[in-house]
Amino acid sequence: PPPSTTTMASLAAVSGCVGTTLGAALGWRFALRSGSGPGKGNDARLRRAGSRAGSINMGHVRTDRTSAPATHAFRDTQFKDEAPGMGTPSCDGKASPPSKHKWQRRQSGKFAINEHKVIEQKVVIAMVGLPARGKSYISKAIVRHLNFLGCPTRLFNAGNSRRLAGKAGIGADFFDPHNQDAKTLRERLAMDCLEELLEFLNKDGQSTAVGILDATNTTKARRKKVRDRCLMQPGVRVIFLESLCDDEAILNNNYELKMSNEDYQGMNASSALADFLDRVQKYEEVYEPVVDEECTDKCGYIKLVNAGQTMICHRCRSKEDEYGVMRHIIGLMHSLNLTRRSIMLALVGETEHDRKGLLGGDSPLTDLGHQHADVLARIVGERERATGKPMLVMCGTLGRHLETAAALKVGYCGDKVIARTVLKLQRINELCAGDLDSLSHKDLQELYPEEFEARERDKLNYRYPGVGGESYQDLVSRLLECILRLEQMRGNVVVVCDKAVCRVLLAYFRGISLEDMPFTAVPPGVTVFERTHVGFTEENIQTLGMHPVVGSGDTLSALQ
Repeated sequence: PPPSTTTMASLAAVSGCVGTTLGAALGWRFALRSGSGPGKGNDARLRRAGSRAGSINMGHVRTDRTSAPATHAFRDTQFKDEAPGMGTPSCDGKASPPSKHKWQRRQSGKFAINEHKVIEQKVVIAMVGLPARGKSYISKAIVRHLNFLGCPTRLFNAGNSRRLAGKAGIGADFFDPHNQDAKTLRERLAMDCLEELLEFLNKDGQSTAVGILDATNTTKARRKKVRDRCLMQPGVRVIFLESLCDDEAILNNNYELKMSNEDYQGMNASSALADFLDRVQKYEEVYEPVVDEECTDKCGYIKLVNAGQTMICHRCRSKEDEYGVMRHIIGLMHSLNLTRRSIMLALVGETEHDRKGLLGGDSPLTDLGHQHADVLARIVGERERATGKPMLVMCGTLGRHLETAAALKVGYCGDKVIARTVLKLQRINELCAGDLDSLSHKDLQELYPEEFEARERDKLNYRYPGVGGESYQDLVSRLLECILRLEQMRGNVVVVCDKAVCRVLLAYFRGISLEDMPFTAVPPGVTVFERTHVGFTEENIQTLGMHPVVGSGDTLSALQ
């Protein structure tokens, strides 16, 4: 016989209850923002949502950029009369206490791996070029870039060795090719630098390491000595990196930057420039460009012409190093330029989650956060008026980024008001905490002690569990394209970002090692990097009305 109406209602209630419990256990986020409390209407919605969880999909449903485990499935969608952290609902619509949760993950899923610790390569980069062709800037950029990627890289500068040998501030005659004593000394100092470099490569064991010999290396004879000595070491590859320039604007800019060199401290500017140009002429007399015949299967070259307008690579990669470090070096060389510019790193202001002490999420700015955005816009506008150049704005796609960028839409080119270009890039979004997103520091410690302790042990490689969860290593990989873009830009730029992203960018431009990067202090306000002949200078701007959230080690920032 057909079931009675009472029987059908009972079956529906049981089905809804089971579906609700299963849905909560699977970590679904239910859309109950319009609910007024755990009453009959909400019970019905819970049953419908739970039933869908049991019959349609066995995975997570994402209503924002993260998914949540059962223990805090209702964190963002609580009933109005619930307190934060009440846990998952039971069949009668009441919340149960939060329970601890464990993720069964392989070690490779829980911790990221640095490829440069797995692949063994030893590379010597020998700079080639006349003075003021950007060799020091290029070599320091390579050091900064590769160390940032976790590849041990060190610079060995022949000029520094000369100054340590008591030849600082010496005149142009010392570089005369006909001055035999000076030539012998220069050769010895350069080869001593090379011996230190090779010792550094040997110390690093079975991993990738790069040493850079920053010297002029202007003759074939000098380069042959360097190549022959390096290839005596097993497994070493040599790359000559030659910087050529005949662009007067670039040269004049480089000459001006060179006047801050240690050799000219305290000297009259015009006298210093005259001596430096005389030194360049001495080198030009004997200069020999790198040619194909100098290369072997273990020796190649890269030529940069006019600060990257043209780049030529010859025998830079082989079958043995198909997956090696040279691809990072070549990628950086494609992006470098020697023009003067400034890069501003600006933290977003306070958000609703910051005020509640919750990690991540996509909550809007508070009133203080909007005030911070207005002050930031004023600082950027003042910088534009001073330089006469508009600034490009780069930000993420989270709500707080877009709200901050809205305050930066109007810019200045001199006294002319213009609309700034705003690039909204998902790559600049904050480090994602996966299933632990929107937790407080206390909840993380109490509910997930194993995850908390794992991250404390290895903050660099620890990867947050769940869909989208990242480690700092993952964040470095995600930001790599953005960093190359910053290196490539010839104009000024302001990057609006959160704390972890700002920490990664600070570590890059400061030359901080990958291992130390997660512990880098993030200053409040705006950090400005200005290009010099050897890298970037740093300035921090703080003013009244700014409210970036930087926190301290025992609060929210410990999670970031």
